[in-house]
Amino acid sequence: MKITLYGKQGHAYTVAFKNFLNSTDVPYVYKDISKDAEAREHSKELYNGVAKFPTLFVDDQAYLTPTTEEFNKIMQDLKLRA
Repeated sequence: MKITLYGKQGHAYTVAFKNFLNSTDVPYVYKDISKDAEAREHSKELYNGVAKFPTLFVDDQAYLTPTTEEFNKIMQDLKLRA
């Protein structure tokens, strides 16, 4: 399983999602779209020209701006627990 999170430092959802992922033993990649130009451009492609976050990728599936409830459901489906 490959997990990647696009977000921005200090953003509430980004911080919450990172905290959860850090509490699991599953490795993931974090990309700050304010600092990573490639991630920012990829975000713009996903959101029709606007860089938005957070964006969660699990394997080949992209979850665009998931809410906390959606994130929790995704984590439950993956059987990940803090």
